[in-house]
Amino acid sequence: MTSAHTRTSRRWTAVAALMGAILMAFPGVALAAPSTGVALVRAPSLKTLEIATVPPVPAARFAFDGQTLVTDGDGIARVTLPRSRDLHHLELLTPHLDAPGGLSLDFTRWVGRGDSDQGFTTSLPKVVLEHNKRIQATFQATKLVNLDFVDQAHNAVASSRVSSLTIRSDSGHIRTLRGGESMQLTAVRPAVEAGSAVAKEVTYYLDSVIIDGSNVVNAGEQRVAPSRTDSATFVVLLRSVHFQIRDRLFGHPIEAEMVVTYPDGTSSKLSTAQDGGVKLENLARGTYTIKVAGPGYTQLQTVTLSRSQYVDLPVLSYLDMGVMAGALLVILLCLVVFGRRLHAKRSREEDT
Repeated sequence: MTSAHTRTSRRWTAVAALMGAILMAFPGVALAAPSTGVALVRAPSLKTLEIATVPPVPAARFAFDGQTLVTDGDGIARVTLPRSRDLHHLELLTPHLDAPGGLSLDFTRWVGRGDSDQGFTTSLPKVVLEHNKRIQATFQATKLVNLDFVDQAHNAVASSRVSSLTIRSDSGHIRTLRGGESMQLTAVRPAVEAGSAVAKEVTYYLDSVIIDGSNVVNAGEQRVAPSRTDSATFVVLLRSVHFQIRDRLFGHPIEAEMVVTYPDGTSSKLSTAQDGGVKLENLARGTYTIKVAGPGYTQLQTVTLSRSQYVDLPVLSYLDMGVMAGALLVILLCLVVFGRRLHAKRSREEDT
């Protein structure tokens, strides 16, 4: 009797040791012991869904099966559930957000669903949590950038003079603005690299600034990164020109009026000072046509302005015309007198 009892105790001791070894090797396994024997039951393991915003967006709100999730300071929200093949519903509740620094954020797409159809809507209706999963919600950030213009001496140039402005992003996207006060620019754009979303800072390069029908910048030399600033100051190449109206023959100054036609075809009428001079500043580089309306005869004169310069505008005055007419008359009289003398000389030689 004692021997049988001892053998039974040893069996239970061996079973207990085996159960302890199983518990140590498989911590997720629970043991149940019904009256009919001992059975092993595996408890459901926990899996985590991580939702990351790109770029990081704090306080973005999501709904997961009706439960509201809010991203932390790193732009991440998490939820942990038992592993299953159930279909869960994930939805972005804040597709538009205004962030500090003047950034405006708009949802673009999901990345990391694990299939080829990366969602472009704010709702993901078929999320399965069989494994730990990371899904990224990407946003595009834009910012209103104020534009200012100065000349090479850093004197302010009125933005109202700018008829159009063209910039080109580092991804090749071209934007043209009518006028030159401010424009909404992409500051950060999402991109997918090796299956994961990353935030790319956007830089724009200045291609043209049109003033008076002419481009007054060199393409690609100036740039702006909207994520780092809310204003940009561009240097435009403006020139000055000094016009001097003079008498063509005698060189003395003539007070007159002149009409300047700009590269865009517009015209302006100017009056010179008593010394016949007039100076124009902040002119766009390009080709100008000048017509002098003075006491005499003038022709249209074309000036190509690539640097600040002095332009002499000769006028054939009435005095010049009189002098030239008189000189021509004297020449004619001299020819007549010379011709008569020559004729008389030949007549005398023939008589002899």
